[in-house]
Amino acid sequence: MARSRSSPLSYARTHVPFITLLVLLASVFLMGGGSRDDITSLIVLRPIAVICLGIGLYTLTRQQWRDFKLPLGFMAAILGLIMLHLVPLPPLIWQALPGRELAVAAGEAAGGLQPWRELSLVPYRGWNAFYAMLVPAAAMVLAVQIDREDHRKLIYVLIAAAVASALWGMVQAITGFSRALYFYDVTNSSSPTGFFANRNHMAALQVCALPLLVLLASRAKGQQLRLIQTACAAIGVLAVMMAAATGSRAGIALSLVSLAACLLVWRARPKQPESRRKRRDARQPWVPYAFGAFGVAMLGGFALLLTQSQSFARISGTSPVEEFRFTVWETMIDFLPQYLPFGSGIGSFVEIFQVHEPSEMLGTSYWNHAHNDWLEWALEGGVPAIVLMAIALIAFARTAIGLIGRSPTGRLEVQLGLAGAIILFVLGLWSAVDYPLRVPALACLAALASVWMAFPRAGEVLSQSQSAGFGQTAGKPVFMSNSGSFPTRPQKNS
Repeated sequence: MARSRSSPLSYARTHVPFITLLVLLASVFLMGGGSRDDITSLIVLRPIAVICLGIGLYTLTRQQWRDFKLPLGFMAAILGLIMLHLVPLPPLIWQALPGRELAVAAGEAAGGLQPWRELSLVPYRGWNAFYAMLVPAAAMVLAVQIDREDHRKLIYVLIAAAVASALWGMVQAITGFSRALYFYDVTNSSSPTGFFANRNHMAALQVCALPLLVLLASRAKGQQLRLIQTACAAIGVLAVMMAAATGSRAGIALSLVSLAACLLVWRARPKQPESRRKRRDARQPWVPYAFGAFGVAMLGGFALLLTQSQSFARISGTSPVEEFRFTVWETMIDFLPQYLPFGSGIGSFVEIFQVHEPSEMLGTSYWNHAHNDWLEWALEGGVPAIVLMAIALIAFARTAIGLIGRSPTGRLEVQLGLAGAIILFVLGLWSAVDYPLRVPALACLAALASVWMAFPRAGEVLSQSQSAGFGQTAGKPVFMSNSGSFPTRPQKNS
């Protein structure tokens, strides 16, 4: 019995969700590296995401929905909350809502009857938030349908994106930060930003790549074990250096947090006999020297990069954002109760903050976000958003504790779940001082991490259903097996 290679057309037919997800990820990393709503590339990115979402919903099975009902249900709840804020309400209702006094007064000053209005005080920004959420929604719907082998390939894709962004950031620095090398008009033009508009978001991708690198290094086996582990270590060094080179304080601090948390992924690795490890080390004595030379070259490039950028000056200095960040938070905490329990409306922060902005902060610039997404969501979404965030935190804590308890099994699903938990933990902490999840590329990464956290339970449920005689429909790959190794691809007899 010999294995026959499937044709590209046959592979495409049976891997539609995976291929669609690759197209989406390529699009978000090339066109979705900014958080602003006026980025020209969004005209292309969002229609692509809608098409990908449509394909994902068409191929989604009931079994997949049941297996991943927590992340999919939470995504549906977010979209549902946004849509509720965009439903027109009669004047009798919306005028009675807290925090609408200024809108009522403006309508009375204009004369005539009060029109029907949405719950959101800035409806067009609410629609922008809805369209923005379709991008990570598409990534999540597609991710729950691909098998473990394709998820392994997906890890390589994400690491390659982080490396490419880091190398592009080095090119930006070495060439003197030429504007022609930046993807976006509004950007940190004196720092390496890679594929992103904001240096903090560039650093976030590098930090989130660390647990994926540890996962790959821990599962390496055979003759390539030492080669893969040394390569992962070298890429990890590059990622940490680039996170620091951006001048992002959060990047430096959270890279340490991520590295410490990566020990959980490493400890969950499959255990191998000591004698086998010694034999493999003897076969590749050249690997450490080769990557040692690579590390020296990277350090040289890093030193050159720092001489060209203003990273150290930014780390030791202050900016208007740092100067007024706590003032913004204090001001928001003061006026936030005025809009409870329903909130000011999804996406309405800019205009609402301008109403309450302290006089000492008035100037020619404006605050596009609160630089604390937890607080901003509480303002915009009100009590329903606060409840959703509380549910998310509880579900995250329970799932993460369960994953840690399953670490001794050495299963890939557990390691991938732990890597996803670290990514979400890092992005959650980052959201307390910035807005990384408003960037399409990082939002898709968070969506994938949410799916990974649900892997172990989904794998057990699916294995039970398959043992009971309930397989997947023809043309759709089995998601995962209960074993620690990748499932075998279909074979043909010859």
